[in-house]
Amino acid sequence: MKSLFIPLACALLACGCGRQSPGLSVNLVSVHFKQATAFETTATFTLRLNNETPKAMQFTGGAHKIYLNGLYVGSGLSSDSIEVPRLSTLTNGVTVHLSNLALATRIKSVIDAKAIDYRILSVFYGKSWLDRTRCQGEGRLDLNDFMPATGPEQSPATNSFAPPAKQD
Repeated sequence: MKSLFIPLACALLACGCGRQSPGLSVNLVSVHFKQATAFETTATFTLRLNNETPKAMQFTGGAHKIYLNGLYVGSGLSSDSIEVPRLSTLTNGVTVHLSNLALATRIKSVIDAKAIDYRILSVFYGKSWLDRTRCQGEGRLDLNDFMPATGPEQSPATNSFAPPAKQD
């Protein structure tokens, strides 16, 4: 009987540590590059957490792995305590250290494609060491969203609603 208890307890423990939350999802909202060295670029990824359950979710931190075009490029950690309200969303900034070596082999294809497919694998930690919630998010970022707008710039004194001037 004792020999059956230990494997059963280990199996229950393993299931509790890696539960997938059906009500929590994560998406990438924006990326802001901070600094770069020869091997690494530091960026802040703004993540949107969606809680689709009628109960608030509380976390004491998280670990996030970032994939761009199917290639692992870096990870980020967050020690911020957050609470995602019930049936609501919340944004959370995560500092991520991107590997320039991993990006260097893919940068030409990304520039040519003008879009990046991303995947985020996140683990959020609760108050106990057994309380972990895993979720992932996938999507596509259009690089045109990161480009400055082209075209004539308007000065602050210009009113776009002013009637056209009379011509004689």
